[in-house]
Amino acid sequence: MSAPFPRPTRISLAEQAALNSRYESFARDGRLLPIKVTAFYRAKIDAEVAALGHTEGPLHRGVYPSRERFSVAAGHEVADWVDDRANMPVTGSQTIIHKYPDRVLFMPTSVCAAHCQYCFRQDVLTDQHGEGRTDVQRELAALTRYLDGKRGVSEVILSGGDPMTLPLRDLSLILRTLREIPQIRSLRIHSRTLAFAPKVFADPAKVALLAETGVRLVLHFIHPYEICGEVEAVLRLLRRSGIRLYNHFPLLRGINDHVSVIAALIEKLDELSVRTLSIYVPEPIRHSAPYRVPLKRIFAIQDSLTQSTPSWVNAIRFTLDSPLGKVRREQISKWDEARGLVTFRREGREIVYPDFPAALDVPGDPSIMLWKEATPAAP
Repeated sequence: MSAPFPRPTRISLAEQAALNSRYESFARDGRLLPIKVTAFYRAKIDAEVAALGHTEGPLHRGVYPSRERFSVAAGHEVADWVDDRANMPVTGSQTIIHKYPDRVLFMPTSVCAAHCQYCFRQDVLTDQHGEGRTDVQRELAALTRYLDGKRGVSEVILSGGDPMTLPLRDLSLILRTLREIPQIRSLRIHSRTLAFAPKVFADPAKVALLAETGVRLVLHFIHPYEICGEVEAVLRLLRRSGIRLYNHFPLLRGINDHVSVIAALIEKLDELSVRTLSIYVPEPIRHSAPYRVPLKRIFAIQDSLTQSTPSWVNAIRFTLDSPLGKVRREQISKWDEARGLVTFRREGREIVYPDFPAALDVPGDPSIMLWKEATPAAP
């Protein structure tokens, strides 16, 4: 029997500093977002590194590059898997995306509180960063003109970038303008700012605006350790203000790819009256290999979650975004295991997804991903 392949040594602080420095040119050449971390989140990472003695903890992995970032590629990776650019209907604008008949995505800013290494929209955001600050008034005017001719649209989703980084003046202008359009019944904001900078929600006027305009606030917590006491206090404030709270997140290798991590996150959010909507399959975009997981292992995690947790935890959609829209396990029409190609069928159309190779899959270590807890049993 051959000996197991030796696990590489853990990344030390000295090696991490070199990786961070190397990443600057790597990101520039590869059209990736630069490293950006808030002081609030950095304090959590410092505690994680001090406890583990290396930089491969789940929070660190989400915002800083690992060795894999430079060396692992799965093939078939593209810049824009969901084809955002093909769904930008307004000439000269990259802020309006209309992919689904009943809803429009509006990106009023390319700015985020911090940058996630696994971000699926890095290519588009890199373009927007190059153009400078978004002219919110001009782009909002373009959106309202577009909506005037699209009576079937009933929802506008604010994303980006992160809309919660906008000044109160701009956010108020957007929400109040859209609320005055009779056909728009739902406003949704997708934001990761609460995980990175909860102080953004300290302005009572901003919270009041969200409540007054009936926004659905969809958060993007990826790990239970992001929800500390300060974040919990904001969630309770938002809930008391009558704001509807949701969460959805990608399943990320080395961050949350274990049923114990996922269950802990969903349970913690449920206790705070935050409803989890979906868990996403990481998309096959360029340089995404460090975070991707093969579909068979994703489905095994899904099955384990179903078998080991109550319905208010396991009644969560596992979905893959695609040029056709969201697709799920039950929409697989063909699976070519030899070539690693999985065909999904939606509304009579098919999309071929290049699965992440099992040979490259090194599952996250649950004793590291849940370093504050006792080591959970293997899935």
